Amino acid sequence: MQFAFIFVFFLFSAIYASEPPSLGHLAMCSGVKQCLGYDFPQCSAEEKKPNPDIKYNTEYCAPYIELKRRGLQTNDPRAYDLYRYMGRQYRVIYKLNGKLPVSKEMMIYLFNNMDFTAQLVNAYRKTKYTIKYDSPDKKIFSGDNGDNLFGSFVWLLNDSAGRDPGMHNVFFGRGRTKILAWKLHGTATAILDLREISKDSVSYEFRSIVSPSGAVLNSIMNLGVFNKVVNGYIREIVNNIEGAAKEFAKGNRVPISNYDAFKSGKWKNNLIEFDAVVKSRNVTPR
Repeated sequence: MQFAFIFVFFLFSAIYASEPPSLGHLAMCSGVKQCLGYDFPQCSAEEKKPNPDIKYNTEYCAPYIELKRRGLQTNDPRAYDLYRYMGRQYRVIYKLNGKLPVSKEMMIYLFNNMDFTAQLVNAYRKTKYTIKYDSPDKKIFSGDNGDNLFGSFVWLLNDSAGRDPGMHNVFFGRGRTKILAWKLHGTATAILDLREISKDSVSYEFRSIVSPSGAVLNSIMNLGVFNKVVNGYIREIVNNIEGAAKEFAKGNRVPISNYDAFKSGKWKNNLIEFDAVVKSRNVTPR
């Protein structure tokens, strides 16, 4: 099910238009200095001055402070791009929350094997999702939905300051898509928190922080018609992944038996492992 959030994140990361690199550097230098009091050595005193168009108040600085509290190191080179966008003037935060009929253990397994999860959904829902890992530690990955949604991402955190591994996740990435008449490409930061409710269900809170490049795009992103289309994409993705997970947990193996990728090799081994996880919790899907 967490795979749904990855593709929702693909969507959000595309809702942005590019700016000159120099503006990103200034945003990184000033934002981190004003919100965290941290001095990047590559930033001059002038570059660390506040942007006169930004109010560095509690609301604006909240994401910086939260990420630091969760354990993100400000001087981590993997986070530099995140700060280049978070420190800009405009910001839109999308939120999703709810409850999922899958166990904590199932969620963690699917998160740790997202390439397998993509194939599992394809088998049950006849979709064309793809995710591939671009680093041995599985912290850098990319993927697409077989149509008009593409993205590449860094998995920055999978816990909260060392607590609850697998349940508190932070990603940063780039994506591209087309929504209505707009061809979009850009970046987003995503925060996904999971909480075990019972042996066969978890609650989730998903937030995506997007930085529009200007007032016009900021206005577009707040249009009712734009948000309606985005929400439609989200519902489609979530329904596909939730449907696949529930069918597997119920014991329906017909789609898998007819799916060539699961007949041998790596994916077959993943199926055996995932089946053991499901059975170990005696999951009863709703």
